[in-house]
Order: sequence, then C-alpha cells, then structure tokens
Amino acid sequence: MYGLKEVDLKQIQKKHEVQRDYLENHNFTTSSGQVKSLLDVSFSANHSSRYYSEIINKINTINEIIASDLVEYQPIFITATLDGYFRDFLKGDFKRYHKSKNKSKVPNNDRYGRLKDKIDNNEAFSIKDLYNVLNSHLHGFQKSNIFKKIKKNGHNVHYVRVCEPHKKDGVPHLHLMLYVPRIYLEETKKFYIKYFPAPQNIKPLNKNIDDGQLKGFQWDIKSAPAYILKYIFKSFLDVKNETELDYLQAWYMQHRILRVVTSHSLVPTWVYRKIVPLEQDWHYLTDIKNNFISEWSKEDDYIRLEDEYNRVLEYEKGLYKLFYKDRLIKEFGEKKEDVTPVEVKPTIKLKYKKKIKEPRIIIDGKPFILENNKLKPKYVLKPIKYRTNIDLYHTYRKLENQNIESIDLNYYALIKNELIKRKQIPGEIISPNEYNSNFNPGI
Repeated sequence: MYGLKEVDLKQIQKKHEVQRDYLENHNFTTSSGQVKSLLDVSFSANHSSRYYSEIINKINTINEIIASDLVEYQPIFITATLDGYFRDFLKGDFKRYHKSKNKSKVPNNDRYGRLKDKIDNNEAFSIKDLYNVLNSHLHGFQKSNIFKKIKKNGHNVHYVRVCEPHKKDGVPHLHLMLYVPRIYLEETKKFYIKYFPAPQNIKPLNKNIDDGQLKGFQWDIKSAPAYILKYIFKSFLDVKNETELDYLQAWYMQHRILRVVTSHSLVPTWVYRKIVPLEQDWHYLTDIKNNFISEWSKEDDYIRLEDEYNRVLEYEKGLYKLFYKDRLIKEFGEKKEDVTPVEVKPTIKLKYKKKIKEPRIIIDGKPFILENNKLKPKYVLKPIKYRTNIDLYHTYRKLENQNIESIDLNYYALIKNELIKRKQIPGEIISPNEYNSNFNPGI
C-alpha cells in the first residue's frame, strides 16, 4: 500500500518509537528554572499535537484575513497530478518520455534535483524525485504572469497545500486551496491548464453541466476551510493517543515529505513560535506585519512588533519585553550572550568506535544538543558582519539553489544585503521584510 511493504512499516514504526522515547526522556532546564523534556518544546508533526493545533490556527487566520479584506477572494480547490508516464520512472522505464516534447517538465538543477541527468543515465526515480517534479511545476505556476499581475495590483495570494500519495504505488499529487481575488479567476485557470496539462487535471468536472470547472480546478465550494481540512485530517497521526503508524503516515516519514505547506502571507512560523509567550493571535501579528511596524532577524535572534496603539512586543536572544506607550509592562527570560566559535583542530585516532546515531533535535529549524542537561545550539555561527566575503558568498549561492519553501527569507536577505554592501554582488539593498511578502508570488 502506498508503495510500501509490511517490512517497511515495521522499520519506520521502530524508528518512530525510538525518536519519541528520546524526546520524552531527555530534559533540559530553562532560564526560569523549569525542567522540560524535548517533547514539551517539539513541533514535530510526528510527535507533537502542538503542530496540528498550529496548522488549524494558520488556516483560520488565512480565512480571517481574507474575510476582512476589501477585495472579494475566490477559493479555488486545485489538484495537481503528474502525467501518467512519470509512473514508469520509478522502475527506470523512460520509453514514454520524449526529450523534445517533455524536457521542460523535468527539472535539472540543485533546487529540485538533477533529474534530467538521471534520465540520461537510466537511473530509476524515487518518490521524492517525483515530489520535486511536482514542486517545480507548482513553482513555475506561482511565478507565472498571473501571480505577478495580482501582486503588482496590490493584492495577496493565499494558499494551503497538502501532499497526498496514490494508494497503489505512492506516487504523490498535490491539493491546494488557493485564494485569489475573484476578478482573476479565469486568468488563473488558463495558467493552471498551461502548467498542469495532464488529462486527469483538465477534464470537465461535470459531464452534464458546462460551468467551466475542471477536475483539477474547482471553485463551487461551500466551506473552503472544511474542504481542505478533510485532506489535512488524513495526513496526521493521532499523537495524543499514541496510535501506531499506518501505511499513510509511514509514507510521509519514509520519503521526508511535508504534510502541509501554507503561504508566506502570514507572519513566518519561526516568528510566531518565538513570540507566542507574549501573543498567540496569529491574525493580530500578521496585521502588524502588513500594516504597522515589524522587524526581525533569525540570524540575530531578534523580533520587534509595534501596533497602531503603541503596544510593542520585543524578543531578543531569550529576553521578552512588552511595552505600552514606551512603558515596560512585562519582562521575563534571560538574554543569552553571543558565543564566539572556537576552532577545533582534528585529532588522529587509531581506533574508531561505532557511534550510536541519535535522533536530531530540531527547534525552529535549528539543530540543538544536550550539554550538562541544558539545550544548546549545535552550531554557532559568527554574526554576518564578521564573516568573510567568501564564506558569505558560498552561503548565498547555497541558499539560491535551495527550494524556496525550505529557506529563511530573512536570513537570505541579510546575507544578500551584506554582500551588496561589500560590493561582492550587484543589486539594490532591500528590507528583509520585503522578501517575506514579495520575494516569491503566492508563497
């Protein structure tokens, strides 16, 4: 089922149990003296119910923002599937692939993989390769002229995306609840057909009624949040009751595929998670981002948000402050001092012992380790202004070649701006906040 065998399910279940046990039984002490387990602070989709609650919060916030906008938005339920010949690629069969006709449909870059090279070398594709092909098609769709036009006219595009496998072989397809201003509905449909021309996508939805809807492009939807939530429900494990994995859950874990992705029209997830001790309303935080004063830097571990009533939420390296009209109302936490990385010279060892591989500890996208019962960053980088030109340039090129959904746009902006200041690359310096809202239309 989903391209997995019973032995695969058992192996994935075992890894899942080992990871959960590690998170539950490793503790650290907070700056306020509280003892917490790694599971307490985890937002893992596989282990924490907090992640599911966060997704519901994001979807509700998107719909609240749309409802409060002066422009009428149209929810569109989009299904994006690959042409049938891509299934053959899992077996290394490329007979139905024609270079001259289909080459534009297969990416060949560092972001999505050197997949044309795989075809040339007769290498079988993986499920993740097919997922990357889908992402490349979606990226092209979201960078197309219709989205540029919507952004140019001062509107936002919102979406919630769910990935789902076909039951028989696990080939992925995407479901999106896409929100665009109603006046752009027909133009958006034309670009959808251009980027997702597979026959199963563009068949008429109703045989007897010619209402313009397609199998993969539907807009006659009564409740958009409920419609997309039914797909999200299927993708989540009941972590609260610690149920065993089924084949569907195992598929996401085996191939390391994200269950849910939302647009960057909201305050970034890492900002929300950091500032949540001061404010849990994602809608309110996004309103500050869009209409008032906001600044943040993941690299410097700093956030400052100020609303129209001079209420200021501030976070800096572990220290939280809440101001009202320049008056400090609340302060808690402890500011962490910068740690200068120490160069460690490699030592020669004659004998090697096999290390036990522990599950990674990831919080807000950063790796951590336990040291003396305290949680510490695994890697400590120098501040950007102290890093060498070549180091910054390599980081910049690496970020340029990564999937846009997997990078921190604020960090990307800070790196790029510093290189422009040093005259290492051409370009204009742009505020990091602009990258979060305008860097990639619809994302």
